[in-house]
Order: sequence, then C-alpha cells, then structure tokens
Amino acid sequence: MLSKAVFLALVPAVLAVDHPVTVGENGGLTFTPNQILAYIGDTITFTFVSKNHTVTTTNFSGAVCPPPAGGVGVNGWDSGFLPVVGTTMPQFVYTVVDTAPHFAACMQGGGSHCRAGMTFALNPTEDMTFDEFNANAEAS
Repeated sequence: MLSKAVFLALVPAVLAVDHPVTVGENGGLTFTPNQILAYIGDTITFTFVSKNHTVTTTNFSGAVCPPPAGGVGVNGWDSGFLPVVGTTMPQFVYTVVDTAPHFAACMQGGGSHCRAGMTFALNPTEDMTFDEFNANAEAS
C-alpha cells in the first residue's frame, strides 16, 4: 500500500497534460496555438514544421525583440535554432514549473520574426494579455 506522501507525489505526474504547439505552420511566422494555460508538471511540446525558428522567453514589454539568447527571467527557456531539414521535424519540450505568465518569441532575423508577430504566451493574465504582449513585440 502506498503511503499518503508517495501517493500525493504521484498525482501531478498522473494528471499532467501535454500541450502541443506547432511552430511555423503552413510556412508562417506562427505558434499554433499562440497562447495556452498550463499547470505545474504539464509539458508543452513545440514541434517545428518549417524553416528555422526558436521559442525563447523574453520580456513582456520594453526590449521584447529580439528575445535574448538563453531566454530571460526566472524559469525562462530557449530552444535554440531548430531547422527543419527534409521531413525531420525537431521538437522542444518545456516542463511547466510555475503558473506565472511567460512570454516567448522567435529570435530569427535579429528579431524580425518576433516583430512580425511570431509570439507565444504561457499563462497570460488580465494584466498581461497575449494581445498586449504581441503589440509590444511589434512595436519594439
């Protein structure tokens, strides 16, 4: 019989959800979907299907584009450039470690993909919306 502590430790792993995100669908400068809500222990699987992109955390406002190499902030992430070669579609998996809002974009072109709206939001809030972040990226 499992102890209560062991059982409670297993619950998040059992309940965790994978959120698939397509990067560059139909050759576009997009993340599809471009925003998700996720919980601690969930994963986000970014599948790169065209060109050569990144998914890199960045600032919500101010210096948004280009996102900094290596990501920004606590619990930030950076896939690095993942080119699609032939039929090989690389993936980057991020495990959600908090429920804070995180914003990401593509670093390609010195920030031109980011400014073109290739942006993504994890756990946006009423005060930090995806639409506002995307507008900040386009204006940066």
